[in-house]
Amino acid sequence: MFKGKGLLTVFLILALIFGAVGCTAPVTEEPASVEEPKQEETVQEQAQEETDDMGYAKPQSLVSAKQLKDMMDNGEVKVIDFRDAKLPSGYIPGAVKVSRGDIATSVDGIKGMIAPKEQIEKVLGEAGITNDDTVVIYDADKELWASRLWWVMKVYGHEDVRLLNGGLASWEAEEFDTASSPKATEATVYNAKDTNTNLVADLDMVKESFDNKDYVVLDTRSEKEYNEGHVPGAVWVEWTKALNEDGTYKSAEELKEIYGSLGITDDKVAIMPHCKSAVRAAHTMFALTELLGYENVRNYDGSWLEYSKSGEKIDK
Repeated sequence: MFKGKGLLTVFLILALIFGAVGCTAPVTEEPASVEEPKQEETVQEQAQEETDDMGYAKPQSLVSAKQLKDMMDNGEVKVIDFRDAKLPSGYIPGAVKVSRGDIATSVDGIKGMIAPKEQIEKVLGEAGITNDDTVVIYDADKELWASRLWWVMKVYGHEDVRLLNGGLASWEAEEFDTASSPKATEATVYNAKDTNTNLVADLDMVKESFDNKDYVVLDTRSEKEYNEGHVPGAVWVEWTKALNEDGTYKSAEELKEIYGSLGITDDKVAIMPHCKSAVRAAHTMFALTELLGYENVRNYDGSWLEYSKSGEKIDK
């Protein structure tokens, strides 16, 4: 009997010991289970940050709709609406209006050329823009026309001019308010710098590309236009190749693949994008200079309108 009771006592003691261990195990595991979601959330946040980083050389040159809203709320920006004059409504609140025709002129019978310094000073001054302003430009054409004004302002020395990535559609996608008319402005004095010729290509430079592989003509027109006639040796990359389906610019890695695979690299003496009148070409120039960091890009202002009348050879 004693032996049986002794064994029973041992079993009871062992049961209590194992039970105690079993009860304390969850206590040691609980902090780990609480911490795991936090660790997973941190990884997700880091992944999101990596997704947001598109690898651009000058990421500040492109502004998202949310970033623009914050900048406007903080009074840090002047916004320019550069849509066609036939689209008078749906303005970003506080935006001023600049018309496309106001920044262009005709030179030797070639329409759509960059306007002279004095004209740009007048246009920007009347829009209430000063030299020190941070300016964001938008349109309703996937930054197409906005990039043309960006180029003009850069040619005349404006330091801080950016584009709204995705244009007006990106603003509307965030369901931000719009206004029925542009902001009434008080004129300022705008002092443009002399033309930065390093940002402009001419016919003589284009002709240099015929015998010099370090000079590259980049045709940004449609495939149909290119096939109907192009500058001898020109590389064709339609301007839309730089865009995602929603009208925003592709990542730097994607852009490098698109242009680099065709020899459009930053070691060239000059890369000269052109189209019909240097609008689509300006869009491509923005991608190459601001997003990829190229310093050798010059927009051929005369573009096909000039070249097709020059008497120079046309390949098909």
